[in-house]
Amino acid sequence: MDKKPVFYGWWIVAGCFLLTFTGIGISINSIGVFLKPVTESLGFDRGAFSLYFTIAALSMALAAPFMGKLLSKYNIRVVMGIATSLLALSFFLYSQSTQLIHFYLLSVLLGIGSAGTHVIPVALLITNWFQEKRGLAIAIALAGSGIGGMLFNPVANYLITTYSWQTAYMILGGILAITTIPVALFVVRIHPSEMGLQAYGDTTEATETTAELKGFTLGEAVKTPGFWLLALVLMMIGIMNMGVQHHVPAYLNDIGHSPAFAANIVALFMGVLVLGKIVLGSIFDRYGSRVGVIFIFTVFALASFILTGSKIAAVAILFGLVFGFANAIMTIPAPLLTAELFGQKNYGVIYGVMSICYTLGSGIGMPLSGSIFDSMGSYLPAFYLYIGLAIFTMIVALLALNIGGKALAAHPDYYDGEEISI
Repeated sequence: MDKKPVFYGWWIVAGCFLLTFTGIGISINSIGVFLKPVTESLGFDRGAFSLYFTIAALSMALAAPFMGKLLSKYNIRVVMGIATSLLALSFFLYSQSTQLIHFYLLSVLLGIGSAGTHVIPVALLITNWFQEKRGLAIAIALAGSGIGGMLFNPVANYLITTYSWQTAYMILGGILAITTIPVALFVVRIHPSEMGLQAYGDTTEATETTAELKGFTLGEAVKTPGFWLLALVLMMIGIMNMGVQHHVPAYLNDIGHSPAFAANIVALFMGVLVLGKIVLGSIFDRYGSRVGVIFIFTVFALASFILTGSKIAAVAILFGLVFGFANAIMTIPAPLLTAELFGQKNYGVIYGVMSICYTLGSGIGMPLSGSIFDSMGSYLPAFYLYIGLAIFTMIVALLALNIGGKALAAHPDYYDGEEISI
């Protein structure tokens, strides 16, 4: 009896896992380790240096909608091959930077590369390849960022303390190249129909193409209140999450913990993040988006509160454990809520525009916390701000689901008016 081959969509998930493992795990989730060494070495203010991440985020945001169109219109392997190469090269060249302008200019290239490596492709690929188990698939794919952060934060800290921050940038840039470029060139396929397959859980004919999928066009979506409410939610998520995450190492150092301890706390929450993403994806699949939204925003507020008492080592460890679940807020809700509110017809373009919002928020959060520290001498006011934003944003997200869900159900070509299940 012949053994049934593994559905190729799971190979897509594995490839996406690698893209986020280093594409996010290094270029986003590990940059906090560089904050204090680089600023002390080159004499930069933390707020000014943090702007290099803001510039990368703005670059990602501006590139995202164009990248969504490029990935759908042209050969996805060529587009992603260029993007992954650009990402790795720009991160490597941070090692040669001696002035703020060098970091700023390279961040423009890094943002463009990121948009075509993980920001848009992962969500687009998983949405195209999975109708059922989409939450689980996106959680597994995005779990790579947590594992990458868990591994590369202590690796980066070791390289910085043993050699230099320049050496750390060079080595991590090389790792980015060898893990992302082959996936882009040899693994990805934009849609199951390219291989004579259909999406996991799809009961329609295998010949169905993306042109026959249902949902809003971008022009229709922007006319709905749900679009703007979700845009606000995603921006607030970016502000909160990056405002906390990237300042954890510096904050723990400032309150008396060693750089190694701080790096290990980051590694801890990045490790727990793997489980956090799978749990959150499963909650969205099993209990629906409303329960998922309430769960993740509540956990985020709790983690931020615990962080304020992290002068005690045991409390810092507790923060690491809880924030591992809370950190899933950055990756799981955005693609799932976008698909739920607007369907799949123009998902790549709509998600590209939506990603602008949380990317802009990400760019605001890191320098916002840095500026609050520079002006007030403490991170605590920033952390209290994010607790309040978490509660506010949860309410807005629930409102977006109520309004947006009704709009999609009323759309004339949307699945015969039946409500989507994610």
